[in-house]
Amino acid sequence: MDMMHQVTLDHMGNFVLKWTPRTEDIVFEVHVTTTGYVGFGFSPNGGMTGSDVIIGGVDDATSEVYLKDRFATGYVVPKVDEVQDVQLLEGYQNGTHTSLRFSRPWNTCDEEEDLKLSKEDTVKIIWSYGTSDPVDGNPMAISKHIERGTKSLYLNEPRLQLPEFGSDVQTWDLRSPNVQLPGDLKTLYWCKLFKIPDLPRKTHVIGYVPIISDDNIQHVHHILLYECHIPESERYFEKWIGVDGAQCFGANMPVSWKYCTTPIIAWAIGGEGSFTPDHVGFPLGEEHGGSTYFMMEMHYDNPNLRKGVVDNSGLRIFHTEKLRPNDAGILMLGHDISPIQIVPPRQKWMTTGICSSDCTEQTLPANGINVFAGFLHAHLLGRNMTLRHIRDRKELPVIQKDLNYDFNFQETRKLRKELTIYPGDSIIAECGLDSTARSVPTFGGFGTEEEMCLGFLYYYPRTDLTFCSSRPSRSNLFKTLGIKEIYPQHQPKGGTQNAYGIDEEAESRLAEGLKSGNIDSGLRKLDLAQIFRFITIKAPAEYENQTLYDILTSEDTWNDEALVQRFQDAVINGDHAQQCEMKTDSRGQSGKEEIIITFPDFQPLPPPADKCTANNEIGVWRPLACPTQLPSCNRYQWFNRILGNRPSFF
Repeated sequence: MDMMHQVTLDHMGNFVLKWTPRTEDIVFEVHVTTTGYVGFGFSPNGGMTGSDVIIGGVDDATSEVYLKDRFATGYVVPKVDEVQDVQLLEGYQNGTHTSLRFSRPWNTCDEEEDLKLSKEDTVKIIWSYGTSDPVDGNPMAISKHIERGTKSLYLNEPRLQLPEFGSDVQTWDLRSPNVQLPGDLKTLYWCKLFKIPDLPRKTHVIGYVPIISDDNIQHVHHILLYECHIPESERYFEKWIGVDGAQCFGANMPVSWKYCTTPIIAWAIGGEGSFTPDHVGFPLGEEHGGSTYFMMEMHYDNPNLRKGVVDNSGLRIFHTEKLRPNDAGILMLGHDISPIQIVPPRQKWMTTGICSSDCTEQTLPANGINVFAGFLHAHLLGRNMTLRHIRDRKELPVIQKDLNYDFNFQETRKLRKELTIYPGDSIIAECGLDSTARSVPTFGGFGTEEEMCLGFLYYYPRTDLTFCSSRPSRSNLFKTLGIKEIYPQHQPKGGTQNAYGIDEEAESRLAEGLKSGNIDSGLRKLDLAQIFRFITIKAPAEYENQTLYDILTSEDTWNDEALVQRFQDAVINGDHAQQCEMKTDSRGQSGKEEIIITFPDFQPLPPPADKCTANNEIGVWRPLACPTQLPSCNRYQWFNRILGNRPSFF
């Protein structure tokens, strides 16, 4: 049976959209507080140019219902399509409202004037309404709208509906402790530790919803909740329960918190929350295979440097003693969060991260893990993301993708059918990034203006693997830039750390100081790329005594088109350093030798069949011709975003 979905597109409740996805088309209903015209459509980027627009209403003079399929070439009245691909089903108007019901194919095959609507990717809806109808029935004689807006949706997936709970389901609220956003930082990561409530028996977390303060919706970018795992956890974490928190990755973040690395919840802007299927749940309590202590990571944005912003947003967690058959986990994968994720300016770029077959071979159970949901995450440059699945040198169906990724709309999405990842499988995260509007390079990091390329897979049965990722190796970076030798780097002296790298006396003093207010929070801008300032070049002579940061931020570096092309090739095809982290590993462990992996060889899936002669899908970027100077051009076929078995550039 076809399922109807509903959303209110504006904050006042004046524009209600209902839609029913069917096999070949979608039925839309719009209910708008106006007696004038209604505008509705689909945009490749949220703007008007290139948008597929439908304008309709009920003419006050004749009482006739009108509806036209249109195409926008800019911020002018959209022109009427030569081919009308929208079918009016019903329309009426009363003294205050206009309602229209119409259908539209997923793919009209009209490349010039329509956009193909994706069943899998984000679709950006645009809407508007005016107070009058077209003058004298002239479809181009339309007055300017009085309200308009945009909203991103998944048209073929149900929106979150809070289940009806029995008395067995309890809630646990985790809130920020009235964190004051500094007026001189555009990005703040704030971390705080929590301890689970007293639970008499094993309990499963079955879902969550975000609790976002109304005044701070524009400031809360994402919330991650991590399990904390270390032997004798009470010894290391209990002292922090009464502390309001600290800047994540900052000077006052305790070393012990770096053992909070196993995600259990991942929420980002635009998300409404998520609930697990009936056969899985996340266990609470160390004695039950879960965790007793958790760290909540809040990412705040303050791009306009507003002063006086105080926030207590957080999460509402739902848990039950009625246990599900399977314990669930979350696996993070993609590109390691590192400044070695470098995106040159003025480019359409591809970043990849590899979860290697070696890592899954060593860590996954013989029967594999069953994935039931996923979550994709990038920052402002992100345009499309894909998680590819490789087994026995053959590509399997894509795990998850969004070829029209929207930074402001990030949802956990349930897979239509669970899939299994076996030991020895590889997973490749591809992120298409657009830096054409930037004049300086972008580095990987935590800030909104830095970049990420991550996927979160929800799965069962639970394992100890938490993060399976990669980044270009340091030797790969040096070779591509032509760096032959660097000066020795000074290693920091060790303190009185124990076997886990924790100075317990220093942490106790820090905890007491933060509780009493005698220690300042020490907030500062986090810029991971600054680490490149500590790498000084010895050879070749043209780079001598320059830092790696100097080279990477030089205009001359990125004005060299041949170097940019070699760099893109190296990012994909060059050596990567593997990250295969377990729940008891600390975040950012130093001193570990790089384990080198390469992009896996595999037979790619053929491109999906399209009933039309060309693919006009929203968000698909056409690949450029292969730069012939790249070695890979001579080895692999370049087609349909796949370079033989390699992702292509955009």
